[in-house]
Amino acid sequence: MTIVGKAVPIASYPRRLPALDVLRGIAILGTFASNIWLFTAAAIVAGGRGCSGWWTSFWQWLPNGKFLGLLTIMFGIGLEIQRQTAVRAGKPWPGKYPIRAALLFADGALNYIFVVTFDVLRIYAVIGLVIAYLLLARERVRWWLTVGFLAVHCALLPIVASMRAADVRIPREGEMTGLRPGGPVGAGYWETVAVSFENFGPGFGLHSEFPLVLFLGLGLFLLGANLYRMGIFGPERRALRYAIMLFGFGIALPIDFLIGITSMVPPQLAVFGRYGSAAGVALALLALVAEYFVRRERPGPVGRPLSCVGRMALSCYLLQNILGVIASRTVLTRPEVAVLDPLLLTGAAFLGVSAVLIAFACLWLRFFPRGPFELLWTWSYRKLARE
Repeated sequence: MTIVGKAVPIASYPRRLPALDVLRGIAILGTFASNIWLFTAAAIVAGGRGCSGWWTSFWQWLPNGKFLGLLTIMFGIGLEIQRQTAVRAGKPWPGKYPIRAALLFADGALNYIFVVTFDVLRIYAVIGLVIAYLLLARERVRWWLTVGFLAVHCALLPIVASMRAADVRIPREGEMTGLRPGGPVGAGYWETVAVSFENFGPGFGLHSEFPLVLFLGLGLFLLGANLYRMGIFGPERRALRYAIMLFGFGIALPIDFLIGITSMVPPQLAVFGRYGSAAGVALALLALVAEYFVRRERPGPVGRPLSCVGRMALSCYLLQNILGVIASRTVLTRPEVAVLDPLLLTGAAFLGVSAVLIAFACLWLRFFPRGPFELLWTWSYRKLARE
């Protein structure tokens, strides 16, 4: 069903919000801070050094799930922005959005097959297509759907935890089909591509990360859209932002710390952190950045590079994975690198790739209005949509 959007009482923002680009940049680099351990895993194993130690565990826990949750929320906000843009222009919604979803799915499929097997773009494309139609629902219905999706997700977590306790094969953190970024140990690049292609279908099966991310994504997409409509970035919503921060930092963060760091919770319950409490922390991060930028029109020296990454979110997401794979098959295979401390090695790899991304994004945006993949994506959309 496609209808012309009707006027509804939603928040109106008078200018481009710098918080949105900064939040996207934080989400992109934050997810890479979690995924970088997958790129350095082979080098750590080759060096014969484990990742034990409280300090290492802390840095593995810190980004785990939180920035993935933030990225998911930002996708929902972006979808609502597209809907509002269509409404203001008098265009039907969802209109031609299914074409956008198909392009996003294609991006994710190529990323999955040729780059990394822990891609989320394919799932976001499926979720986004569903949410695009649900955004037409009334406010009360949208909130009930949000609660319903998250409730189903929470009901699935104990099942997943029990499967892990029974040692049933299910995906670990960062996995989609059980493959590492470099594919099977010792495999060449094209052999890895062949295995990834073979496992493309199972990547949506019950033993993949798809069921875990699906209902969480549906809930967070809708939650992000609802919060944007409520005016989460407006000065009049300070009480809402502080309430979210109180919940996220005061309740979700301590729970996430207990699950991820302490020995009080068995490892089988780790899914409650990455796919549970981490989402609450992500909401608090959203509220914190929104509060900071309420009365600031410019990102500032720290926010500016993050904003550049955020404006090129798709390009930077794909490029960080490409650079990670290249590094894992070149620099990180050298013997002198493998003997480094795992935390030092991983931290250096993260900072190096992040510096390249930030420099590239800031330089590119001096000459072009959008990132390279965004430009290609827009051109493809206009051709397919005949605009």
